Amino acid sequence: MSLLPFHLSPTKLTPTTHPGGFIKLASSNPFAAPTIDPNFLSTPFDIFTLKEAVKAVKRLLTAQAWDGYVIGPIPALAATTTDAALEAYIRANAGTVYHPVGTAAMSPKGAKWGVVDPDLKVKGVEGLRVIDASILVSALLCKIGEWVLMSMCGAAVCAECAYARTNLPCG
Repeated sequence: MSLLPFHLSPTKLTPTTHPGGFIKLASSNPFAAPTIDPNFLSTPFDIFTLKEAVKAVKRLLTAQAWDGYVIGPIPALAATTTDAALEAYIRANAGTVYHPVGTAAMSPKGAKWGVVDPDLKVKGVEGLRVIDASILVSALLCKIGEWVLMSMCGAAVCAECAYARTNLPCG
């Protein structure tokens, strides 16, 4: 029997750190990469949840049912014998598997928070709309492709209506 490699990774779908991260310009150079800090793992609950999830995966994969299938753990993970070492491992290896959202969050017209209004227009900027998952205020616990497509269609209708209003001959 040949064994195929696989990877089992706990995922935190509802982090308690949102919102809290940021994206900002690193310099005045328009070609410089921005500074991005998603602020992952900044609450004790998120760390606790992932530590317990990794422990559960370790217990699962050491069960007798997996004998002969699991070759061994990732060496760095196997070396984590304390909660502090496990937390350090998680902090060094955590990432996101979903599209981060909320970096240009939509808010009601006139609200002081948020980047875009319900028409997806960037507040304080003329002629610019944001039409992607960044306008979500919080992450959806599903694949977001259909939602993004729906918002793109809605934005196209908004833009078409706005264009028609400004370019109709007045009576």
